[in-house]
Amino acid sequence: MRSRNGNRSFLFTFLAISTTVSFGADHYYIGYRLTSKNTQPIYETLSVSKAMQPCHPFTPSESITLERLNLENLHTLLRREQTAFLEFAASHELHIKSNDTFRTINPQTLNSLTLPTYCYAVEFNDESVTITATK
Repeated sequence: MRSRNGNRSFLFTFLAISTTVSFGADHYYIGYRLTSKNTQPIYETLSVSKAMQPCHPFTPSESITLERLNLENLHTLLRREQTAFLEFAASHELHIKSNDTFRTINPQTLNSLTLPTYCYAVEFNDESVTITATK
């Protein structure tokens, strides 16, 4: 369905994402944290856990499709495609905390970047994985 200006109808796109999120997707909680001291990473964690039941209420929004190699699981895929996923997830919410200590001998900076744990709808295909934010 096309509108008069040649673009796809918003309604068609919304219905396609809603159907995918509602019927064909598993729900996962995904979170990320990186801590660095003086610009050197000292702690990094990516947490992925399957939701015991679908996330409700949800409003499907943006999605990202990542290439899947050899039927790999979600955690392995997110580790391999970490930059692409973090850019996608950071567009929703990102927390940055910085603590600077200035001494005459040894100035120090401690930074923490956190993507809060949120529920995502994940649809697995043979060659790709589609991740949709359900906020």
